[in-house]
Amino acid sequence: MRPSSCFAAPLNRPVDHQIPYTKQALKQDLLRLRNAWHSFQESRDRDAVYGYLSPVFDLVAWWTTEKRALERARKALRLQNISSSDHDEPFAAIIRCTADHAKVDKRTRSKWSRVLRYALAYKAHSERLDQFIKRKDGLNACASRFARCLGRRGLNLA
Repeated sequence: MRPSSCFAAPLNRPVDHQIPYTKQALKQDLLRLRNAWHSFQESRDRDAVYGYLSPVFDLVAWWTTEKRALERARKALRLQNISSSDHDEPFAAIIRCTADHAKVDKRTRSKWSRVLRYALAYKAHSERLDQFIKRKDGLNACASRFARCLGRRGLNLA
């Protein structure tokens, strides 16, 4: 029995499986991260920062997989009326958009960004972010490892 031609035709055409990521979806993602920030600020738990950094990591990792991280991070900055530059890095940009500027200075933002870029490069998909960072001796150690291992050559998140 020959396969029906109605089944063969779609296989010959490229299919675009990407679901549009709307401005509203971006706003919802930023709101979710702001809520995670507020929960982190209200907690006295030593590990509460991971409740904020984990969803930041997940969002930018997803964008990176779709090769849209830099574009979407810049769009997020524009949505928040924050000027961007050619030096903006997606993790740092999302932290700028969702964390309190009075509590997260550029040094902290830079450190957290290095930690998350290090995790993006070396963490197994199955391992939770907090477990990975703790296994690697904490935030400061991960930030230092990023600087040593990836440093200026960086990690392409575009």
